[in-house]
Amino acid sequence: MKNNSGNIFKYYLELSKLKIMIPVSLTGFTGYFIYNPHLSFNILLISTGILLLAISASVLNQIQEVDLDRKMNRTHNRPIPGQKIKIQQAFIFFLACLSAGIAIVFYFGNIKAVIIGLITILWYNGIYTYSKRITAFAVVPGAVTGALPPLIGWISAGGGILDKPIIFVEFLFFIGQIPHFWLLILKYGEEYNNAGIPSLTNVFNTIQINRLTFTWVVSSAIAALFLCYFEIIQTRSILIILLIASFIMIWQFFDLVKTNVKKSSYSKYSIILYSYFLLVIILLIIDRIIT
Repeated sequence: MKNNSGNIFKYYLELSKLKIMIPVSLTGFTGYFIYNPHLSFNILLISTGILLLAISASVLNQIQEVDLDRKMNRTHNRPIPGQKIKIQQAFIFFLACLSAGIAIVFYFGNIKAVIIGLITILWYNGIYTYSKRITAFAVVPGAVTGALPPLIGWISAGGGILDKPIIFVEFLFFIGQIPHFWLLILKYGEEYNNAGIPSLTNVFNTIQINRLTFTWVVSSAIAALFLCYFEIIQTRSILIILLIASFIMIWQFFDLVKTNVKKSSYSKYSIILYSYFLLVIILLIIDRIIT
């Protein structure tokens, strides 16, 4: 065991992957706010509950994939494979986050939101995590997990599962997960291959994956614009900002289909894609405040 009392908190923060999980919680916040556009103690607690559920799924995933993480340069020093935290400790942390998340979402939301949260974890840890070992296209079913946190927030606020606004918000986040993952494949495909994980780099060449990624990015922009078409975003100035941002993102990604891209450049594209979706979330929130 390589840890000590001074570093244990840092290791649990690493295990939590807060940089990834906080945006997940933010999508849950957005789902709640779209239905009930008032900043309250309740919405903050629901967002915290979603954060804890997301952390629990991430921790369980790291326990499940410790054998694979040991084989890849970008993951071999994570808390579990790096022997900073024992698997038993990580499992206790998983149970604590799961229990706290369920309790918060149930008490400040409702049982339907808890069920959707548990379905999300089951889908991520029971289907996506293992399908990655079988097929290079696991990202398609895996993207479902990115669509469900907004639904948890929506339902917690009192919305229905089949309400039109949240369906299109879910669709947007579903579509957006796919190019994000493929950008990771373009950057780390060789490591996935070395770890024995099926990779798109074994199915398509880099140019083909670049073009597919660009296609999905365009699809993401179109899905975002559908929010305006279906009057989920209603403010004209917000629509104009979204149109401009969508055009800029597509223009930035167009380099993927016309030039050979250096592997180091894929991080830039990931940041652009992440920034675009963050902007969409902010615009959704502002639109609800204005209207």
